[in-house]
Amino acid sequence: MKTLLILLSGLFVSSSVGIAQKPASLEEVCAAVGAAKVESLVAAIGDDLELSILDNEAVYSRADAATALKKFFAGFTKTSFGKVHQGASKADDAEYCIGTLTTDKGSFRVYIYVAKKGPGIVLEELRFDPS
Repeated sequence: MKTLLILLSGLFVSSSVGIAQKPASLEEVCAAVGAAKVESLVAAIGDDLELSILDNEAVYSRADAATALKKFFAGFTKTSFGKVHQGASKADDAEYCIGTLTTDKGSFRVYIYVAKKGPGIVLEELRFDPS
């Protein structure tokens, strides 16, 4: 019985490895941008994401946003991310952060907008504009 329990526990743990946990706060989304953790960003996306990378702006599905973010972070090695401003909507149903991502090829102004949904958040807009 113990062997079966240990085996099942091992299967559960191994099957959950590599699955990004959904960020629960704006702070966690900002940290994911700073660490170039695409999986964490994608986990925060609802059905779609308004994404702007340089001059390419569109509403992306979760899968297409993942591809675009991976391509962006692969092309620009991040060196640092710092928050410049953070706030919330008057109704307190959304939050935003404006920060600067400094890379080996220049700096980008980053805009992050999340909506509060239940106990967590949903990433609704993400922008990377040249500084």
